Amino acid sequence: MVRLASGGDRLTFAGDAVFTVGFEHPDWHNGFEHDPEEAARVRVRLMRELAASGELLLATHLSFPSVWQVKVDGDVFRCVPAVWDY
Repeated sequence: MVRLASGGDRLTFAGDAVFTVGFEHPDWHNGFEHDPEEAARVRVRLMRELAASGELLLATHLSFPSVWQVKVDGDVFRCVPAVWDY
């Protein structure tokens, strides 16, 4: 993961750590993770952090524009696309 900050804006690039189904089922693993239990713990911790801080998430396996805000919805997470101003 890489975290960037500029002024009050923050962005986390999570690479392969997050995938779409991982929002509703962050404890699931994708079969390519070498340590599935640790990957799930990291994913849950990361999503909780992002939901609490409002920091943007960028991940390679999320649909375009791949920049999202993470929200908590009961026992699961939801991804809300960020405005992509180019």
